[in-house]
Amino acid sequence: MLDPIAGPLLQAFGQVLAFLYGLIQSYGVAIILLTVLVRVLLLPLTLKQVRSMHEMQKLQPKLKELQRKYKGNRQKQMEETQKLYREHNVNPLGGCLPLVLQLPVFFALFAVLRATEGAYGVPTEAVDPQVLRAEGTICLPDTSPSVDGQAPSAVVCELASGETVEYDIEEWRAKNSRVPIDSPPSSIALCSPDLQEDELAGFRCESVLGPGHLPENSELFAAIVEDRAQFLGIELACSPAQAANAENVRLCAGPGTQGGLATAVPYFILMALMVGTTYYQTKQMQRASSGPAAQQQQLMGRIMPIFLGFISISISAGVLVYWVTTNAWQIGQQYVMLRNRAGPEPESPKGKGAGQ
Repeated sequence: MLDPIAGPLLQAFGQVLAFLYGLIQSYGVAIILLTVLVRVLLLPLTLKQVRSMHEMQKLQPKLKELQRKYKGNRQKQMEETQKLYREHNVNPLGGCLPLVLQLPVFFALFAVLRATEGAYGVPTEAVDPQVLRAEGTICLPDTSPSVDGQAPSAVVCELASGETVEYDIEEWRAKNSRVPIDSPPSSIALCSPDLQEDELAGFRCESVLGPGHLPENSELFAAIVEDRAQFLGIELACSPAQAANAENVRLCAGPGTQGGLATAVPYFILMALMVGTTYYQTKQMQRASSGPAAQQQQLMGRIMPIFLGFISISISAGVLVYWVTTNAWQIGQQYVMLRNRAGPEPESPKGKGAGQ
């Protein structure tokens, strides 16, 4: 469940994302615009981060001089280093704090793109679940129109063989609290059986990724629910791994969507862009850093692309679009800021300008 702080922030992002989609009718472009908007709002923190890095870079010659002067006296070296920081009003952690303050916002954006809606369907009676254990079984709520306008009263499961089995639903409950509800959300599209020992206890049903924090009356909500939220031919709710598998693609896309290696090519290109831009961004920061910060950036440059490449294969394409956009923005922003700050050269230990 959402806490009082995160809830309003996620809902606000959902409102803005839905508004942008209403203007341009493209889910991918709406994600890009929202990411850019957030980056613009966080620009003051970024400027503070770059400014702190630049000040630390200017102090490096003096810090190296202190290291040479007090090589055998670590305590005295630390005291003189702290004194130097105070004299120049520099905080060695100043470059990290703005980054830490930005993280909750980016995590919130990530959460909005991955949010789902859902419900829990309780069958009319305990049922032998053996048929549902077959690999490739896909279960969907029965959304056929009813005479009395009531919620779907059944869940239909399709086996890989093409055989279908229908289970009557006695009542629907909220997915998390299990409190009875009148009807499930209109967005639910997939159900997974809750198998307990030898009986079917119920169905955990949820939507595809995306609509969880969106206004239900928005065009974007309807587009995601109705499988109309593609971007450049990519199903933004699908991950590269899902798109590459003819069975798993049914977990994130509408009926009739074809999966396979050929289908997954654009997803893997998007994944490669995310990994590549992450690597370039860390190398860019590494060249602009010095001292311990440069060592940290070097370590990040080696680990992060490998780590992100590993996890991105199972991340939805919508999140990858967001990630590539924020990396591209960061690269351009760092290029401009670091170029503009390349004018004055740091003083050498003897006080003379280096590299006229």
